[in-house]
Amino acid sequence: MRSFIESFIDVGSGFILAVLIQLYIFPFFGLHPTIMDSIGIALIFTGVSITRSWLWRMAFKKYNKDSYLIFDERTNRYIKIK
Repeated sequence: MRSFIESFIDVGSGFILAVLIQLYIFPFFGLHPTIMDSIGIALIFTGVSITRSWLWRMAFKKYNKDSYLIFDERTNRYIKIK
């Protein structure tokens, strides 16, 4: 559950930052998106980012089957699993 919350905060904050940065930076390049345009663009990049992260996670999982780390919430430490 903790990983889900961390991922949600990561993706959510990235989405909000993307919209705000677009509204601030794009006018310097002569682009004047509406708030809905910025949200649409941010949604596209957020979807790409989530997909990219998932693909990398699957690649590392596939090629590192010998051992991996899991977080033990009881001890607040990572445990190496074979």
